[in-house]
Amino acid sequence: MVSSESLEYCKWQIPDGFHIRLNLLQEEDLELLHSWKSQIDISYLTSKAIEYISLEEQQQQFRQKRPSIFAIRRITDGQLLVQIRIYNINPKNRTVAIGYFTGANYRRLGYTKEALCLLINYLFKVVGLNKVMADTGAFNQASIALLKSLGFKQDGCLRQHQLLDGILHDQLLFSLLALEWKKDCRLLETKM
Repeated sequence: MVSSESLEYCKWQIPDGFHIRLNLLQEEDLELLHSWKSQIDISYLTSKAIEYISLEEQQQQFRQKRPSIFAIRRITDGQLLVQIRIYNINPKNRTVAIGYFTGANYRRLGYTKEALCLLINYLFKVVGLNKVMADTGAFNQASIALLKSLGFKQDGCLRQHQLLDGILHDQLLFSLLALEWKKDCRLLETKM
C-alpha cells in the first residue's frame, strides 16, 4: 500500500525535463485552457462526456477544490502547453488514472510525451505506484500511438461507448505496469 503522504500531489517535486516542467495548474491558467477548448470540439479528443461550463464556473470550482491537474510549461518561456489530470488514485492497489489535453499549437511536437514520461517515472519510482491507466476513443489515433509509444498495453474495449457524429465509437482502455516501465526520460531529447 502507498502511504497517504506520498500521494499528496501538492508536494510532489517532479524533476524538469529537457524542454518542459510540470507544476500544479494555477487559477490564472484557466482562461487559456478555456480558450483552447472553446476553439475546437474536444469530443474528438476525449472519450469522456463533455460538460461545457463557463470560465466563471470553472474558476469557482477551482477555488472550491484545487483539482489534481498539472500544467506543463515550456522551460524557456513558461508557456502553458499541456494539462495532465490524475484521478482515481487507489493507494491499496497502487493505481492511478491519467488524462491529458494538449493545446492545438503544441500537438505532435513531443511535449506531451516528455511530460507523460516525467510524470509516469515519478509515479512509479517516487510515489511507488504499480499501475498507470488511461483511456481514449478508438477514433483518437494520435492518443493511441502516444500511449503505445510509452509502453502502455491495451487492456480492454468498451464497445460502442461514445457517441460522436451520430456514431457510437469504442473506448479503449490502456495500462502500464511499473515492471514494464523501461523508459529513460533522457532519451526523449529532441529538437523542438
